[in-house]
Amino acid sequence: MRNKILKLYFPALIPRYRQAKKWRCLAGYNAASIISDGGPFQMVRHSVKAHTPSARNRRILFFSDLHYAPGNEYLSDALCSIAQELKADLILCGGDLCSDAVNIKYLPPLLDRLSRYAPLCAAVPGNWERGKEWLSQEFWKEFFQKYNWHYLCNESLEIGDWGWVYGCDDISKGFPAVLQELPEDREKLFLVHRPDTAISVDREFPLDDFTLVLCGHTHGGQIRIPLWGAITAPSFYGRHLTCGVYGKDNISTRMIVSTGVNHASFPWRINCRREVLLIEFN
Repeated sequence: MRNKILKLYFPALIPRYRQAKKWRCLAGYNAASIISDGGPFQMVRHSVKAHTPSARNRRILFFSDLHYAPGNEYLSDALCSIAQELKADLILCGGDLCSDAVNIKYLPPLLDRLSRYAPLCAAVPGNWERGKEWLSQEFWKEFFQKYNWHYLCNESLEIGDWGWVYGCDDISKGFPAVLQELPEDREKLFLVHRPDTAISVDREFPLDDFTLVLCGHTHGGQIRIPLWGAITAPSFYGRHLTCGVYGKDNISTRMIVSTGVNHASFPWRINCRREVLLIEFN
């Protein structure tokens, strides 16, 4: 695997505006298909065309930016309840599972519970995981493995006989890398914490052969004004990649940016939902 990975360094201070403009918003915040509006967050369904027969009717539960800490157990409990009810084929976490390192000790029960509700569970590093430089990637890999999770940092994972997911490192203090070869006859998923990383990777190694690119990090902007949308978002590209479904002309690949489960640095959401995604292949 290692000899198939080309490490590329993407300086965080060099935005790729021209590359970002290639990704147009196809379905924004208000176009979401909300199938569950109860509890602390909403469930949004995305229907995706299956390119392989074995992927039909498969379901993925995707969440990001839980930022777990004592006091928001209600979010993790609700997440586990949804996972138990859905019985998805795959659970994916888009990073930022917790915020402060002191809260890592609270994660094992959550990871253990979620792993019971799907055959496979996988996560990628977010900026909070990457920002803890005293914790190595080996630490995170072993930590997740204890609870039957796959921690993918520039690594891939086969999903039965129907899918394949590549987990990319985060651009913040990380080193995003890409594969030179992709498997055939499988649904190919590109999992990464923030859309900005996907834009940088797409510049060097087009993501055109992937079915889906799944991201989080933006929190939907957290404060949204009616008829205007998010005031801003934590992205090189401002409001352009805040949330929703994105695509490039004449390319079937779709990038989905989730608003995430929890808040970021300030503890409010105004007119901005918390969400978990159900992705169904039809």
